[in-house]
Amino acid sequence: MGKAAAGSDPMVQARGRGKLAPARPAFGGAELPDDGHELRKEDFIWSEYAFNDGEKANRRTLRGFKREFRRMRHETPEGIRNPKLLTAALDLALACVKAYDLDSADKIYRRVLAECRRRGLPWDVKCLQDLATLRCKQHRQADAADLLEELATKAPPHPATFINLGTVYNQMRQYDKAEAWFLQAVNLKGGEPGREDLWNLGIAKKNQKQYDEALPMLEQALQEFQEHEPDHPVTIAKLHSSVSGCLFDMGRAEDAATHYREARDLYLESIGTMSPLFCSAAEGLAKALQAMGQFGEAFEMLVGAFAVHAQGDAVHPTPLFESLDMALEMAMQKSGLPLEQLVPLIDAAVENLDRRGLVEDGNAGLVMSRGGEVLSRAGDVYRGRAAKLLARGVQLISGSHDAGEADLSHEIWRAEALLRGLEET
Repeated sequence: MGKAAAGSDPMVQARGRGKLAPARPAFGGAELPDDGHELRKEDFIWSEYAFNDGEKANRRTLRGFKREFRRMRHETPEGIRNPKLLTAALDLALACVKAYDLDSADKIYRRVLAECRRRGLPWDVKCLQDLATLRCKQHRQADAADLLEELATKAPPHPATFINLGTVYNQMRQYDKAEAWFLQAVNLKGGEPGREDLWNLGIAKKNQKQYDEALPMLEQALQEFQEHEPDHPVTIAKLHSSVSGCLFDMGRAEDAATHYREARDLYLESIGTMSPLFCSAAEGLAKALQAMGQFGEAFEMLVGAFAVHAQGDAVHPTPLFESLDMALEMAMQKSGLPLEQLVPLIDAAVENLDRRGLVEDGNAGLVMSRGGEVLSRAGDVYRGRAAKLLARGVQLISGSHDAGEADLSHEIWRAEALLRGLEET
């Protein structure tokens, strides 16, 4: 847990972009079921684990936590009505969130949310806070915002709540609101921004294209984390990525690539290649290398990032579409790129979306359209599969267009033209 906790609460942890700040404020005199059990920080053991030991070791550790929880559950006939088992469930769920085992975390929260609400403060606050973190990692920011709004009605004003609202609004691209919430968090803590605050505010400034203010904030935050928390490689890697994003938007691709490499190397050592955090650094490095004209390595990084997007629990149409669009752009800039490496990953992406019920709208149709286009360029052997995927995509895109959800006429024309070309040859 970070040392720069918001306010005085020991369970606060803010980690900037993409990570909310779990918090359990002290609620004196809160009415709880009379079972003699309180929600205590020291009972949260599994979720305190850093998961910095590499991909295989992290998975092994999480499996051990799950085995211990199953043993406890077997020995607890009353189930989650038992406060000790409920505490363990919340602990395991947050550990799963930290380890990006998002499906497992989702299943646990579905089982415990009603009981936490029944028990009231601080159980409901803890559950809602951590569930909002999960929703953000699942790219469900609107749902996270709803949870945080509910949380705000239950708890006194707390820096963590304001930080989390700022983080969600950042992700929803409402940057003015994000900055306002971050500033309120600073004011609630006494008015002097710490390194967490500099990070959050720097991202908000960067997203508002106020780069001259953003970059010094982000660089100072990185320097302070390196000095004061050198044993938190994931946090430092995230800071490198934040600095990189600002540099890239400023047109400094080479400097951005340097920081993205630092982030990627730290993630490789700590969390492995299948984490969305590694994916983010690899994708950023791909963009920087593309801007530098280093297309071979850029494509290699992009394939690694797309593998995570395609196969992970946090699968979502938007990053899939953006990665495929970037691959096609690179292929136009540099001939001979091995597009066939994306073929099995496109199949995995569509299957993953389908399994989660995410293939019913135009967003999924756009993924299929771009995927079909990649298949059509990957070699003649894939043309039949490309046509089938394009046909399915056109149907979904047309449905969204006809329903007035968005003007997708150009996308329909593009997909249909390519489909006609495939059918004529």
